[in-house]
Amino acid sequence: MVHPVTLSALKQTPQLLRRMCLVAGLCILASGLIRAQGNYEVQVYESELIPPGQTMVELHSNFTFQGSKDSVDGVRPDIHALHETLEITQGLTPWLETGFYLFTSYRPGEGLQFVGTHIRPRVSIPKDWKWPVGLSLSAEVGYQRRSYSPDTWTLELRPIIDKKLGPWYLGFNPTLERSFHGAEVGKGVTFSPNVKIGYELSKKVSAGFEYYGAVGSITGFDPLRDQQQAIMPVIDLDLSPKWEFNFGVGVGMTSGTDHLLVKMILGRRLNFGKKP
Repeated sequence: MVHPVTLSALKQTPQLLRRMCLVAGLCILASGLIRAQGNYEVQVYESELIPPGQTMVELHSNFTFQGSKDSVDGVRPDIHALHETLEITQGLTPWLETGFYLFTSYRPGEGLQFVGTHIRPRVSIPKDWKWPVGLSLSAEVGYQRRSYSPDTWTLELRPIIDKKLGPWYLGFNPTLERSFHGAEVGKGVTFSPNVKIGYELSKKVSAGFEYYGAVGSITGFDPLRDQQQAIMPVIDLDLSPKWEFNFGVGVGMTSGTDHLLVKMILGRRLNFGKKP
């Protein structure tokens, strides 16, 4: 049972918030809640956009230590696969950015392989509106090769809701996905909730956990054994305004999830162009 707590009460009782976060984490562990974005881009988005005139270049490196050993429905196994994703995001206005992804995969005996590309425009509520939470919405559409995904053309709508409460960070991405060509077309719209809870250990170091899930169609969830659910202890470093670093170890909670994955995100902010 979840008891309603006002925002002001949370601010006045940080110990209560800490307990709530702990309970939330234990509930996720107990329920066995996702495989994350095909193990190419494993990230819970923050609502803040890249500022206009600035470019963020990120490298997502994900290695699957324990995963599928055989091809499933024509999709290659991903055990001992290194997935490298290049993400480039350009800030356009205070409320709009656009991101581009290039997905690759490397496995011994296969070499470096092209997997696909996506494009992702994102809009956000302006800061001067002074909403009590951060809020943005991304729409990601793109192609991935059939040998690496059961669906070749997909669309993702990702609402992004987050809040800073003292040293705590709370983020929620209730993601909706739709396949337009592939095995899951018949499922219609599917639901993939992502959650992040972080705590600032210092001005430069934060720790916490991320949760990734893919539970099936919004009209009827898949059986638990077929759902993709993982929990991932993570650490974030804020060593410079120009750099970002995120590292985590993901543990799959169901038979439909890769059981052990390590991820790292390294990002660099660059200034190109003029601010409008």
